[in-house]
Amino acid sequence: MRPRDPLLACSLALLLVASGCLGAPGGRPATGTDPVDTSPSPSPEATALPGDPVAWPDGPKERPPTPAALNESAVGDYAVTHEYRYVYNSLWFDRSTEVTVECDLDGVERERGAWRATVTCTGYSDSDGTTDDGTITGTPAPHADYFTQTWVYWIDRDADGDTVVHRVRAAD
Repeated sequence: MRPRDPLLACSLALLLVASGCLGAPGGRPATGTDPVDTSPSPSPEATALPGDPVAWPDGPKERPPTPAALNESAVGDYAVTHEYRYVYNSLWFDRSTEVTVECDLDGVERERGAWRATVTCTGYSDSDGTTDDGTITGTPAPHADYFTQTWVYWIDRDADGDTVVHRVRAAD
């Protein structure tokens, strides 16, 4: 559908551009809430961890499996992989999106009886609105930046032996 009025066409184009700039990364509208977490509720022991269970964003990357053994190496690897995929999905819009993410492990330690891993990531995405075969899909998604952010992962086992993962923004 093409608007017949040039002023209406310009207004619609401006609205599309502005909504992408004001929205959440990946061109999704900013709602102020995370997607609904469909994972089972953790036990009361696990809810004592700082932060909240992680709601997984839509995108092509799967949530990584939790480590079988909780030790410094496994927790560090898991936290970096989890945050990388989380940020990737947050920046992803569709198949035409090119996402670039870099994550670093800042440290892993035992604290409050649980594992605490700190991860810092930065990234961005661009989409030109074309598919793999070169056909145009429509309006390109806007450029999205994920400015450097640091998150703390708290990882422990609950009373049933299930791994519980909480994520909280690192204090500045």
